[in-house]
Order: sequence, then structure tokens, then C-alpha cells
Amino acid sequence: MVQPRTVIVGAGLTGLACAFDIARAGSDVRVFERRQQPGGVVGTIARDGFLFETGPNTIQGSSAAFLRLVSDLDLASRLIHTGAESATRWLWFQGRLVALPRSPLGLLTTPVLSRSARLRLATEVLRGFVPPEDEREPTFEAFLTERIGREATQTLAGAFVRGIYAADLSELGARSAFPRLWDAAVRRGGLVRGLLLGRKKGGEESRSVRVPRTSLVSFPDGLQELVGALRRDLGSRVRTGVGVERIERFGSGWNVATSDGSSVFADRVVLAVQAPAARVLLERANFEEEARALAAIGHASVTVVHLAFASGLELPRGFGYLVPPAAEARGSMAPRALGTIFTSNLFPGRAPSGGSSCASFYRTTDVNSLSDNERIELARADLRLALARTDVPHPTAHHIQCWDDVIPRLAPGHDRRMTELTGALRERCPSLHLAGSYIGGVSVDSVIATGRATARDVLRRERRA
Repeated sequence: MVQPRTVIVGAGLTGLACAFDIARAGSDVRVFERRQQPGGVVGTIARDGFLFETGPNTIQGSSAAFLRLVSDLDLASRLIHTGAESATRWLWFQGRLVALPRSPLGLLTTPVLSRSARLRLATEVLRGFVPPEDEREPTFEAFLTERIGREATQTLAGAFVRGIYAADLSELGARSAFPRLWDAAVRRGGLVRGLLLGRKKGGEESRSVRVPRTSLVSFPDGLQELVGALRRDLGSRVRTGVGVERIERFGSGWNVATSDGSSVFADRVVLAVQAPAARVLLERANFEEEARALAAIGHASVTVVHLAFASGLELPRGFGYLVPPAAEARGSMAPRALGTIFTSNLFPGRAPSGGSSCASFYRTTDVNSLSDNERIELARADLRLALARTDVPHPTAHHIQCWDDVIPRLAPGHDRRMTELTGALRERCPSLHLAGSYIGGVSVDSVIATGRATARDVLRRERRA
């Protein structure tokens, strides 16, 4: 193996995007991935005519970093986007599915909020937002409750947050977990003003790939197409099925010991893995303080149950449904899933003609004791409840995906702790880079942006060396 200038640990989208830019600049790079398949949580499984996404199912059409990468990979012609049939989103509310409003006016008439809650929402624009003077970051729950009231926060935002982070509102920092929302409120003095003005002015940078900003996008063969394009471009620079066991300072560079018993010397190392894996490598390299900082980050583990039906099950129009955390909103009976996506509604080719499919998301702690058959039966029971059916047929095909410690819990103060951590590491050891989702955010767009920003940093330091 040619001695690389940079070794990247982890071939998720962050690591692949980072390696893509480093290689494109003409610098040597190698990527090691412990799993047999690259892509991290992003992947697509084809089974019996159905497509199952192992992680995210869609990307926002306004995702600038994603679209730039699609353009650079010449994949723009492969993009597909959702239409009106998948625009409706549902909320499980007091024993049934209720369509969520699709406009600000709809929020003022929605039956899921009381009259007083709708009035509180309507007057948010009149109440200027002033961030805390001590700059202490509030929880997302406290921030939204002050802005839109407790009822709307618990019912609407609570369901939304469970669907993204598999967490409760009180566990997340307003600025750390939702930086764009926070910045909009700070800059414009309120949520409504910030969102409306941001919608008018945002997303103008580098939109060489044109898709509707409000749509959701993917590829005909699923998001695996993006991973596959990166893998093909990088070729032998990516080694799968080979993990990194240890990184050690060696002279001016790094000795990287891999799980196949070999060692590689590199000038720089990028840890593009989740915080728990990065923590282990930092501990073994005697970066104790940095390892402790990563150990303090909580994580959610998620289990996804895909059910596919060749016939006999018609799903409601729309994207899927979410379940709010508040008992008074859920009602006496509710699905145990955090939410369910009606995957066959999203794009053509996700199910054969006449078929349907869905993906239900659970906290792993809620289903950890169940067998796969019991998880399938739980998802069927949730579907019966949500669709108000007496029965749901046995699935023609299924797939169960379990992800451990997959979503970092961005608690209050997390963003500034990570800024301090990366700044101190840059001073102490400028040849070591952290690039996990705990650094720049958990969305597909965010992890791509983090990977490409890390590549720029690597290349900038190489030029200075």
C-alpha cells in the first residue's frame, strides 16, 4: 500500500465526502471501515421487489451541501423528488390520525390544538425574542414553550423531535440541536419572522442542481446510489471489513494499527466515526481529556422495522405519522412506535405495483427484549391501530435494522463544548481531526458538510506544512 498522507477512520457519508475532496485535490488518502459496506447508516436493501432504506429515507430539497455533492458526482440526472401525494403528514392525536397543517394558516385552525394554544401561536410574532443574557443555552423545550406555549410545544414539536432525535424535548439544547431555528429567532427577534424571512433569502448559494426546495429527494435505487458513486470514485482508497484498532503518534505523523494486523503510517488522521468509537481511539492514544468530553455525550439507539405487503394493505396518502410524547395528546391508546413512514408513498419503485411498504421507528430500549418475530407483530399491531383496521396482513417481506448509539443527544451547551474541544485539539495536535455527527449535526446534509469542511481543513494544513 502506498503511504497515504491522510487516513480516515470510518466510511460513513462524512468520511467518504472528506476523502472525495482530499483525493480530488490530488492528495493521498485511505479510508478504513470496520463494516463490510460503506455508507454508515445510509444504505438501501432490495428484497422481493421492495426497497428498504437502512437509515434516512429522504433528503430535504433545500439541502445545499447534499446538492453540491450530487453535482460534483454527476448524479443530478438521477435525482427524483416527492410530489403532492406524499406531502400530507399525520399525527396520532387522541386515538386517531389527524392531518398536520401544511401552512401557517393551518396552524391557526388545526384541531390538534386548543383555542388558547392557537392564540398563543398567533401572537408569537408580536413577542420579541431576547436570548438569555448569560448566554446559557436553554433546552429546546424551554425555548419553544416561551415562544409558542406548552401545548403546541409538547404536541407538535415533541412529536417532531422524537422522529428526528429519538429524544425528548428536555434532553436537547435549542441552539445545539436546531442551530438554524435558533439563529433565525435571534437574528429576527422571533420564530415566525425568522422563518419567513429565512425562507425568502435562504438557499441561494450554489444551487446548480435544481429541485423544488420544499420537496424531498432521493434516487431511483435509493440513497445507496450516493454511497455507491462515492465508493466508485474513491476506488481502492476505501477498505471495508477492516477497522482501526489504535492510532499512535509516531514522529511527526501517525501509526495506524488495523484489525487485519497491519499498520499504516500517515501524516494526518481523521476520526469520522461516532463519538463512542472515537472516544476509544482517543483513550488508546492518551488523549484522556478529549476522550472524557466525548464520553459525556449521550446517544439514542434506534430499531427500524420495515414491513412490505404485495397486496391487501392500502396506506393513507402522505409521508407517514408521528406520535407525540404527551399522554393527553396521545390518548388512552397509542402506537408504541416513535413514528412510521409510508415508504411506498414516497417515490416510484419502492414497492411493486399494487404493493405497499412502511418503516416504523422504535427506541431500541423499548423493543430490545423482543425477538424479530415479536418486533414484526408489534409493528403490525401499531399499523392496525393507526389505520383503524381490524387486521393487517402478514408482510410479504420485512427487514429489521438495529443501530446502537446512532444519534448523538445534543444537550444544552453541546455546540460550545465541541467548539472548545476541537479548538484545544487543533492547538495540541493539529494533525488529528474529529468529524463525527456530534460535531456538525445529524442530518445527511450536515454530515456531508462536516466531511467536506474537514477536507478543506486537512488540505489547508497540508499546504502550510
